[in-house]
Amino acid sequence: MDENHTPKQKHAARKVICKLLCFSLPFWAVILLYFHDDPFKVIRPYKNYDSDVTLNEECVGWNIYLNRRDSLPFNSFILGNSCTMAFPCALWESHLDSTSRAMRMPGNGERCTTILLKLRALEREGADLKNVLMVLDYYSIATLKPSTGYANILPADISGEHPLKVQLEFLQAFCMPSFLPSYLRYRLTGKVLPSMKHMNPHGRVRNSMNNDALNPRERMISQEGENYWNNRRHEFPPRNEKADTIGSVIRQPQKEVLEEIAGLLRRHHTSVRIIISPDWDQRRFNPADKAEMDSIFGKGVVYDFSGVNEFTEDYHNYYERAHYRPQLSERLLGIIYGKPCPSRPHCPARDSQTHP
Repeated sequence: MDENHTPKQKHAARKVICKLLCFSLPFWAVILLYFHDDPFKVIRPYKNYDSDVTLNEECVGWNIYLNRRDSLPFNSFILGNSCTMAFPCALWESHLDSTSRAMRMPGNGERCTTILLKLRALEREGADLKNVLMVLDYYSIATLKPSTGYANILPADISGEHPLKVQLEFLQAFCMPSFLPSYLRYRLTGKVLPSMKHMNPHGRVRNSMNNDALNPRERMISQEGENYWNNRRHEFPPRNEKADTIGSVIRQPQKEVLEEIAGLLRRHHTSVRIIISPDWDQRRFNPADKAEMDSIFGKGVVYDFSGVNEFTEDYHNYYERAHYRPQLSERLLGIIYGKPCPSRPHCPARDSQTHP
C-alpha cells in the first residue's frame, strides 16, 4: 500500500498524526489526573470519606458501611433525604435498646425508589435490619425515578448498573467546564475559594465511623448567636399566612414501591419509624397520603410533622429553608418514642457535632 503513496503524501500523513497526538495530549492528561487523584473517592477504598471536593452522599454512605461493617455491627439504618443530617446516630440509639448500632445512609433529594434499592442491597449483604428510621417529604414519595448525575448516582452494588457506567458518570463530571477549571486551580494552590463550584470549603463534614453529618452551620450558630438568622434573612423566605395542603402524590406506582419496602422490612421483623419532615414552607402533607401510608406500614409507624405547628413556627430550628437542626429532631424522636432524650442536658444531638 505504501508504494501507492508519494513521499510527500507520507510526510503529510505523519504531520496529521503528530497534530492529532498533540491535540489529544491534554485529554489524556486529564484522564490520568482523574485516575491518579480519584477526586470523588469512587475508584479506591478510603479510611475516611471527607474531601475538599463535594462527594456523592450515596456512594459515601455505602462505602462507609462496607468499610466498617466487620468491626461495627450495624443493625440500625437512617435512610432518606438530606434532612437525615438532623438525626445523629447517638441520639437515635439513645431511644433504642443497648444492642442497636446505627449508621446514616442518606441521599440528596432521596426517593423511595432508591431507599428500596438500598434495603435490597443491605439484604443481599446479609445486614441485620433491626431498626430503620426513614426521613421523608412529599417529594421523596412523589418522584420515583432515581436521580442522575455524579452527585446523585447510586453505587453499582446498589443500583445493579455496570460499574463502568457509574465510573463514566464521575469521569464526565470531572471533565465538565463547571468542575475541571476549579479543580485544577485547587490542585495548583491547595485552596478552596467560594467561587469554586462543587468544592467543599468546610473541611470535615461527616463522622467516618457512622456517617453522621458534622454540619458547619452549627458552629456558625454557636459563634454568631441570633445574628446567624438576622444576617441570613434571604435564606428564610416569607411564608404564606395560610399554608396549603399538598395535593395527593401516592398513586399506584408509589403504592407498589411503598408496599415492597414495607414487605421487605416485615420479613426482617424490623422496627420502623417514618418521619414526614417539618419543612420551613409549612405546607401540610396530604392527609389521604398519610392514611395510605398508615395502611401500608401500620399504625404508629408514620409520624407527620409537616404544616403549621410549634416545630415549624420557630426559625431557630432551621439552618435555612431546606434543613432543620438536631435540637428539633431531638424533640421529634422524643414524641415518636414517648420519652425525652435521656441524656439531657448533654444530649447526643449536641455532643455529636464534635464526635470523631
